Formats: sequence, structure tokens, C-alpha cells
Amino acid sequence: MIDNYVRLADTLSAKEGTAFIVIHGENRVLFEVSSLKAQIDLTVQARRMLGHRMTQHKVVGAEGTGSMTMYFMNSEMLKAAREYLDGGKFSQITIRAYNEDPQSTVGKQEVKLNNVILKTIPVINLDDQSDDPITVDTDFTFDSMEEMSTFHLPEHVPTEK
Repeated sequence: MIDNYVRLADTLSAKEGTAFIVIHGENRVLFEVSSLKAQIDLTVQARRMLGHRMTQHKVVGAEGTGSMTMYFMNSEMLKAAREYLDGGKFSQITIRAYNEDPQSTVGKQEVKLNNVILKTIPVINLDDQSDDPITVDTDFTFDSMEEMSTFHLPEHVPTEK
């Protein structure tokens, strides 16, 4: 019998991994992140061609988007917003993040997101009804990405040679 199925041990825990930010030329752990998701959204053109009854599809572009929840405890984004408001220049932001679960045999996937722009910049947050830590949700865009490392097949999955 082929042992070709997903093993729970090879799935990745979302808590295993980390993110780094490069802003103002400094590289540091993005410790205040509670959650981070990034994806590439494809732009797909749909058109029926002469002689075909089915609509055909073609990828004609892509956009990098994402979302992030951060604990409200860092003023770097506020400084970047002030820099833009005062002088019209927005600091270049790069995010590097990876997923790596030591229980999984698929290894590590690390990506670098270039020219990240947060759509929401936290300024102040007060709430006399909350005992919870302050968090900020924001969407973001990125203009390009690089794969630093990618996952491989689980150890128990056979490959053909």
C-alpha cells in the first residue's frame, strides 16, 4: 500500500515562523505582529474567441496584497506617515517572513515582500471598556516578492525518477 497521504505532523502550525521588517535601513524582528497574510491576486482576462463557444482565460497581470494584525506598540509606521505628510516621501518598507514548523518534514518557506505600503497607520487608540491588548488591523500592498526558500514534499511521499 502506498503511504501517500497528508500526515498531520507535516502540516504547518501558523504559530511557527516569524517576520522581519526593514524600514529606515534597519532590519529587525517584527515582534508586534499577531497575524500576517500575503498573497498574489492574478488579473485574469476572459474572452470568447471566434469559433469557440467556451470563454477562454488568460493571466494578464498580478497584484500583491495582504493583511496584518499588529499589537499597538511601535511608532515606526507613524514616523513614516509623518515623513510623507511633511516632505512627500514615504520610506521603503520590506517584510521578510517565513513558516517553519519543526515537526513537519516539508522544511521552511521564506519570502521577501518588496515596497510594502500599509493602508492604515495607527496613531492613537483608547478604550475604557477593554482589558485586551490594543491591536491594529491593516491591509497592505507589495510590488514584488522573492522566494528565499520553498517547501519540499514530505519525507514519506515517494518521487519518481
